[in-house]
Amino acid sequence: MKPESREYLLMVGGGTLTMFAGGLIQPIFAPFVRKEFTAPIFLVGLAVSGYFVVRMLAEFPIGVLSDRIALRKLLIAGRFFGIFGALASYLTNDISVLIVARALWGVGDASFFCIGMTYVASLFPNKTRGRYLGIFQAVELTGSFVGQTAAGFLASSIGIRSNFLISAAVGIAALGVVLLVRGSGQVLKPGSLSSALPSRAVLKELLNRTLVACCLINFVCMMINNGLMGTLLPLYATEQLGFGLAGYGLLVSLSTAGNISGNLFGGALSDRLGRRGMLAAGFVVGAASLVGLSLTQSFEWMLPLMFANGLFWGIVYGVTPAFIADSVPAESRGMAIGTYRTFFDFGGVVGPIVYSSILTVAGVPFGYTAAFYVGAGMLVLNLLLVLQLRERPQP
Repeated sequence: MKPESREYLLMVGGGTLTMFAGGLIQPIFAPFVRKEFTAPIFLVGLAVSGYFVVRMLAEFPIGVLSDRIALRKLLIAGRFFGIFGALASYLTNDISVLIVARALWGVGDASFFCIGMTYVASLFPNKTRGRYLGIFQAVELTGSFVGQTAAGFLASSIGIRSNFLISAAVGIAALGVVLLVRGSGQVLKPGSLSSALPSRAVLKELLNRTLVACCLINFVCMMINNGLMGTLLPLYATEQLGFGLAGYGLLVSLSTAGNISGNLFGGALSDRLGRRGMLAAGFVVGAASLVGLSLTQSFEWMLPLMFANGLFWGIVYGVTPAFIADSVPAESRGMAIGTYRTFFDFGGVVGPIVYSSILTVAGVPFGYTAAFYVGAGMLVLNLLLVLQLRERPQP
């Protein structure tokens, strides 16, 4: 087996286990905090958002460090943070300890997500990078989907707190896989840790038009994904349209299937047809799906529209990292991915606030329709931004 193939399979395996461990917790975390700690809504929100806020703040520093320090060390340290966070969450009865544990867990996951993208991008040339990044992220998402599906059954059968213990065990398995990674595809920039902060010249080279555009694109898309699809859509489907939880779960499953498909096919097709054209097609599909969701109240029609919306998100998530990796020097790739993921996480934090405000100002039911159209308008603006990008010729 070629060294790059071995490293790639290890990263896929480690990523799938990491996402599976997180998926076991995501659906049950807020109910766990509310039930086990009898916490007020404010502390529930703080415990939930703390993971994402700390992850957002950790992305860029980790990306910078990954250009200076052997990434294997950072991957191992990140998995230790994740395991510690899961075990501490399982053992504690103190809400403040739980919040700190989830924050450290966020640092650990930021380490894997940021470095994983960077390293996989470094293993392959431009002409196949999109394909392998897409497969990497699609398999990871499958791990998360399986974990989320299993979370409720495990919590019901053996107790909600036990999910954290199982997550820790899966994290140990992920650590075992990460320990086998050699990091042979990494290009380290000469220099000591004291030079880890980027110079003005490096920043000027790094912050090119493609990276800035991709960061803005992902910020907007994560606002829509977390704010509209993750916060308002559940309320719209269950309260306004009267769908049951099982029906809504099926809608989410179709969206996840579209997401996986978008990563698989979007990345591979972008190698052949061009990254810019693939992104543009994704935004057309995304805008059309949001307009369609605003116009229909039929469950049967919402199924293909949710798949299409997931397909759009998968294309964006699969193609933009490859676009960024193509546009920066190899020795600055970690910093570039860290910058992109910081905007990605920031959009996830801001999105629920923005779209909840739209619903509050416009009122029910018109606020839901307005939110869908605002989201579609944002994607049209992203489409115009994509059309201004230039692609680097593939070697």
